[in-house]
Amino acid sequence: MSLTSINVNDDVLKATKTYRQQRRHVIALYLLALFVMMVLFGWLLSEQHKQEIEAAESRITARANVVTEWAKGVFAQSGQALFGLEELLALQGMPDSENAQALQRSLENLTRYVPMVDEIAVVSAEGRVLASGRGNRKADADISDSVFFNAFKQEEQEELITPLYWSNRDQRYYLYHGRRLETATGEFSGVVISSIVPEVFADALEQMSVYDGESIALVDPNLKFIARYPIPQVQFATGSQIESPETIAWLARGESTWSINFDSPIDGRKRLFRMLRVGEYPMLAVVGVDLHELLSAWRQRALILMLVMAVIALLGAWGVRHYLNRLALAHQLRQRIEEREQARAEAQIAAAAFQTHLGILITDPQGTILKVNETFSRITGYSEAEIIGNNPRMFSSGLQNATFYRRLWKRVIKTGNWEGEIWNQRKNGELFPEWLTISAVYSVEGALTHYVATMSDISERKAAEQEIHQLAFYDTLTGLANRRLFMDRIGSALKELQRHQRCGALLFIDIDNFKQINDTLGHYAGDQVLQSVARRLGQMLRDTDTLARLGSDEFAVLIEGVDSNYAQTTLLAERIAHKLLATLNTPITLAEEGITVTGSIGIAIMASNEYGVDDYLQQVDMALFQAKSNGRHGVCFFDPSMQAALLAHVKLEADLRQAQAYQQWQLYYQPQVDHHGKITGVEALLRWHHPERGMVSPGDFIPLLESTGLINDVGEWVLEDACHQLARWAQHPRLSQLTISVNISPLQFRDEQFLARVEGVFARTQVPLQRLKLEVTESLFVEARDDARDKMLTLKARGVRFSLDDFGTGYSSLAYLAQLPLDQLKIDQSFVQQVLDSQANAAIVESTIALAESLNLEVIAEGVETKAQQAWLLAHDCHAYQGYLFGRPVTAEAIERLILGD
Repeated sequence: MSLTSINVNDDVLKATKTYRQQRRHVIALYLLALFVMMVLFGWLLSEQHKQEIEAAESRITARANVVTEWAKGVFAQSGQALFGLEELLALQGMPDSENAQALQRSLENLTRYVPMVDEIAVVSAEGRVLASGRGNRKADADISDSVFFNAFKQEEQEELITPLYWSNRDQRYYLYHGRRLETATGEFSGVVISSIVPEVFADALEQMSVYDGESIALVDPNLKFIARYPIPQVQFATGSQIESPETIAWLARGESTWSINFDSPIDGRKRLFRMLRVGEYPMLAVVGVDLHELLSAWRQRALILMLVMAVIALLGAWGVRHYLNRLALAHQLRQRIEEREQARAEAQIAAAAFQTHLGILITDPQGTILKVNETFSRITGYSEAEIIGNNPRMFSSGLQNATFYRRLWKRVIKTGNWEGEIWNQRKNGELFPEWLTISAVYSVEGALTHYVATMSDISERKAAEQEIHQLAFYDTLTGLANRRLFMDRIGSALKELQRHQRCGALLFIDIDNFKQINDTLGHYAGDQVLQSVARRLGQMLRDTDTLARLGSDEFAVLIEGVDSNYAQTTLLAERIAHKLLATLNTPITLAEEGITVTGSIGIAIMASNEYGVDDYLQQVDMALFQAKSNGRHGVCFFDPSMQAALLAHVKLEADLRQAQAYQQWQLYYQPQVDHHGKITGVEALLRWHHPERGMVSPGDFIPLLESTGLINDVGEWVLEDACHQLARWAQHPRLSQLTISVNISPLQFRDEQFLARVEGVFARTQVPLQRLKLEVTESLFVEARDDARDKMLTLKARGVRFSLDDFGTGYSSLAYLAQLPLDQLKIDQSFVQQVLDSQANAAIVESTIALAESLNLEVIAEGVETKAQQAWLLAHDCHAYQGYLFGRPVTAEAIERLILGD
C-alpha cells in the first residue's frame, strides 16, 4: 500500500478527531465555567444567609438578656419589700388583735410604693392570714393546707417563688413570692407573701420597641403563658398551656440558654427562638424573630443573583454556539480539501494493494494465469516466471475430486465468488491448507474479463486448532480421552442403544491409596504411575472401547455395541474388569524399584434408554464407592438397592435439617437405680418424632448428625433441655436429688466453641451443676487427649461430673483413666448381657468393677434386663444399674409419676 494513501487517511482521521476534541473542550469549558459560577453564587447566597441568621441570633440574644434582667428586677423589688417586712416583723413581733390594724396600714402603704406587687400579706405559723395590703378582704383566711405554705413550714424553705398559680378566690393567675419568718430561737413563726399579677409583665413588654417580625414572650417552667408582645391575633389567655416537646426536652437537660428554629405554638409562624432562664426564678424569657420577615431581603438578593446568573449563562451559551458553528465550517472546508487528496491517493492505493500479505493470482476468462504477487510466489515456492501462462491446476494436491471443483466453478459463475478451505501443493511437493477466495471481474458492459484469487496459508492455524482440540478433549498427562469427550461418547452410545438395542457397559477404575504414592515418592513418580497405568489399561481394550482419565487417579472405560443380551454384556464387563485388575497388579518399575498398585472397579450396565448420561454416571459412581467400601481391589456391579439406599439417606438428611426448626426433637429419660431399686438419676436420650416415619431410630440419625455437622447445634439443644428439666426438678422436694446424664459426642467436645456453648446453657438455665453428669466415650481421647482433658477440668471446676460411657469397647487405656477427671465408669451392655453365659465377659466386668474401686470411681452397669444379671452384679459390688429391668426410656412426666407414685 502507498504511503501517500495512508497519510491521507491519517490526516482525515486526525482532522475529524481534532474537531471533535475541540467541540468537547469548548462545551466542557462552558459547563465548567457555568458550574464554577453556580458554586460561587451559591456560596455567596449561603454566606449571606448565614450572616443574616447570625445577626438575628445576636439581636435576639441581646433582647433576651435585657428582658431577663428586667424580670429579675421585678422579682428583686418584690424580694426587697418582703425582706423589709421581715425585718419590721422581727423588731415588732407578729401582730395580735391590737396592732393588726397598724400592720394592715403598713402593708397598704408598702403595696402602693411597690407597683410591681399587687398584694402583700402576713400569714401566721398556723396558716391564717393576719394582715393584707388590700384591706381586710383576706383577713383570717386559712392557707395551712396549701403546698406553698407547707413548703415553708415543713421543708424549712427560706424563700420561694411559684410559677403561675390560679387563685380560686380572685379567679385569676398570680406569681406568689414568699419568705419564711422565724423567731429569735429559729422556730417557724409564719410567712410573708407578695402576689405578682402577670399583667405587670405584659404592660412592661408593651413599652419595649420591637423589630418587624420580632416577638417577646414570658412563660413559666410548666410552659404556661404569662405575657407576650406583640399580642397574638389569636386569643391566648394568661395561663394557657403551650405545647412544645422541644422546649420540655431543653428544660429536662438543665441548660440555661437555647436557640432553635420551629413553628411558634402561639401564632404558628416559623421563627428563630432564643430562650433564657430568668436566673433562679420560675420564668423563661423567649425572644423570637419571624424567619420569613428576617430573610425577605436575602430572598430578593438571591432572586437578583439568579437572574444575573441566567443572563450570563444565556450569553455564554450564545457565544459557545457561535464558536462551534465557526469550528464546524472550518472542519467542512478541511474535509473537502482532504477528500480531494484522498481521491488522488486511491490510484496509488490500488497499485500498492497488489503487494499485500495475501497471495494474489489473476487469470483471464479461460483460466490462464496473467499475474501473481510476491506473497503468492513465497507461499507456493514458484517464481513468477514459472507461473505466468499456466493454469491454476498446476497447484492441485489431488485431495479434492472433480466433483468438488465442478461445484466450486458453478458457484463462481452463479454468484460471482467462492471462498473456502482447500488443500494445494507447493513446488517441493508439500501439501498445505489454504483459505481461497475466487472473485469474477466483469466490465461495465457485464462481460467477464478476469478472475482474481486471493489465498492465505492456514497451516499454522490448523495446527493450533488441532492442539486446541487435543487440549479440549484429551488428558494432557496420559493422552487419554478426558471427561468432556467421555461424556460425548456415552451420549453417542445411548443413541446407539436407542436405535439398535445394543447394550454397553461403564467401568470406573480407582487406584487404591494413590495419595500415598504422591506423598512418599513425589508427584513426578505419581505421574509416571498414571502414565504406566494408562498404557496397560489401553492394551487390554479394543479399539472400539473408550478409555478416559476423569480425575487424579480415576479412569473410566466405555464398552459399547456389545449385544442386546443383558446377561452376556454383564459377563463381558466382568471379564474385562478382572483383566484390568490383573494388569494393574503387575509391578511398575520406577527408579529401578518395583511398585505394585491395586484398583477398585465399579460397573454399570447400559441396557435401558430410560436413563440419561448423568444417571449412568451416578450408578457407576455408586458401584465404585461400594467396591471401595468392600475392602478395595475388587469389582462391584451397580444394584438398584444402592440407589434406593442413597436416596433414602439423602431424604433422611434433608428431613433431619428440618427437625429442629419444626420442634420434632424430644428427650426421653431412662431411670438409673441403686441396689434397693430406688431411682437416683436418669439418662437423657434424644428421640425424633418424624411426621411421616414416626419414631426414627437413634442409630439412623445420630451418625447423620455427626457427618453433617448438625451435632453441635442439636447437642446444645439436648443439653439445654435437660438442664431446664433438672432445674425444674431441683425445685421439687422429692425430685431435687435426681441426677441427669447427658451424652456428649466427641465431635461436640472437639468443637472450638464447645465450652462457650456449654457455659451459655448453664447461664440460661441456672442448673444445679453438681446434679449434672456428662457422658463421654473412649473415642474422645484418641485425638487431642490433652485438649479434651483441659476442657473436662474447666467444667469439673464448675461442679459438673463426668461418666465414661461404653467402657471397654473402644480405646481402653489405664494411663488415661488415671489422668482424666472422671467420676464414674459405665459398663457397656454388651458385657452385662452375657455376664451369666460367658466367663470372658464376666471376667471383664469383674475387672472393671475392681478397677473403678481402685481409682475411687463410681460404677454403673447398663443394659440390665434380668434379675439374675442384677444379682450377679450386686454380688460383685456393682450397686448402680440401668436397663429395661428398671424401666424403658420415657418422658419426663412419666418419670415424675413413677417416683411420686401418681
